[in-house]
Amino acid sequence: MTPASLEKHTAVLMERISKKPFAANELINSYISEHKHFNKADKSALLEAVWRTIRFMARLKYLYPSSTWEERARALLEKERLNLKAAPDYIKWEVPEWFPKHVPEAEKELPELLENPPIVLRAIGDRFYVQKILQEEGINTYPTKLSPYGLILSMYCNLTPTKAWQEGLVEVQDEGAQLVALDIGVKPNNTVFDFCAGAGGKSLIFAQMMQNKGLIWAYDITVKKLFELVKRAKRAHIDIIEIQTQLPPPVKQFDYVVVDAPCSGTGTWRRNPHMRWHLTEKQLMHIAKSQTEILNRSEAYVKEGGHLAYITCSLTSDENENQIELFLQSHPNYKVIKQKRYSPYRTGTDGFFLCLMEKG
Repeated sequence: MTPASLEKHTAVLMERISKKPFAANELINSYISEHKHFNKADKSALLEAVWRTIRFMARLKYLYPSSTWEERARALLEKERLNLKAAPDYIKWEVPEWFPKHVPEAEKELPELLENPPIVLRAIGDRFYVQKILQEEGINTYPTKLSPYGLILSMYCNLTPTKAWQEGLVEVQDEGAQLVALDIGVKPNNTVFDFCAGAGGKSLIFAQMMQNKGLIWAYDITVKKLFELVKRAKRAHIDIIEIQTQLPPPVKQFDYVVVDAPCSGTGTWRRNPHMRWHLTEKQLMHIAKSQTEILNRSEAYVKEGGHLAYITCSLTSDENENQIELFLQSHPNYKVIKQKRYSPYRTGTDGFFLCLMEKG
């Protein structure tokens, strides 16, 4: 693909993505499927150009307000750096204008979201044994600094055909998500209710920490995700997870109730740069209201002396510290055991928030 052709294809995709940023992945995949003459190198070059353009969308619009996307793509491809000395901070940080006031220490946190993150695996079993198995298949990794389970891929590759994947020795999971689970501290023979389980990333690492001993209930409002968890658990040889397709009455109570709340996902904007142009301030307020309701509902499943863990993958105080403050006002029988933020700035990971509370 020639540079001129690359600019044209990038421009066509950016016109579409700028109208539907939430559908960026779908639009890119569909466009590539339409152009069957693209070879592997063409696809790779286009993917790199489009995602780089998405990552720097705000500054391109700011510096070239009247230009076409083809002209903006050319400017980005030709220039290593774009002069942003006079630009407001939110442009330099590539976020909506309304967003920085919702993030504590925004001047430190938001610039770090511009970086392209590594792909992190969670080793199931001995990490160095898993690393050796991967290396034998030509996949190089190096250990994470903070999580004892983590391995970072040296370069992107498809893990599905590998022995390590097929035998359930690895899962893809950011180091931050691993650290959150480790900080909750579940142990063998505990009972755990994963209240917003999704496809089960937290349930699976809890089972690993519990040495496959005890009980984990996994519930999610989207039942389809739970069936993905069933497949993942089987591949990882885990049998202590029971999925709950409907929320049962709070008759049974647990040592740990974990609320990995539906959130804005702002902590993952390094991986999903298109999503920063989809979120609105009104949506953020709606999300926060839903989180309050979910957290209040979940506490009925915590036994006396048990723990309630509240998690988001968000950087906003609206979804994090403010939620805990509201909850404690209406539930004085809870006390905070641990409250922590994880982020590209603080821990070199995706952005997460954890508050671990004990029920008195």
